[in-house]
Amino acid sequence: MNFNVIGENIKRLRKIHNYNQIEFAKLIGISQGSLSDIEAGKSKPSIDTVISIHQYLGCSLEWLLKGNEDSSSSVEPHKINNKLDKELRLFETELVNI
Repeated sequence: MNFNVIGENIKRLRKIHNYNQIEFAKLIGISQGSLSDIEAGKSKPSIDTVISIHQYLGCSLEWLLKGNEDSSSSVEPHKINNKLDKELRLFETELVNI
């Protein structure tokens, strides 16, 4: 998983919603310095941070983590949830192993 993509996507979302780093960091519960490091690809966001962004801004986890959407719109909702659960577990595992 490319963590630079996550940082770039977070920065893109922040700018789309017209937040500066201080405002956005406060909204999602992290420091401005941490947000700056995440956006620059110097550090990885915690799973709590990713979930906060998802909840506050309503972006898809697929897009936030990978930079793309799941194009299979005919997939049943429980299968999508299972896929997202797997993606989040993989993301957590990769964070721990870095």
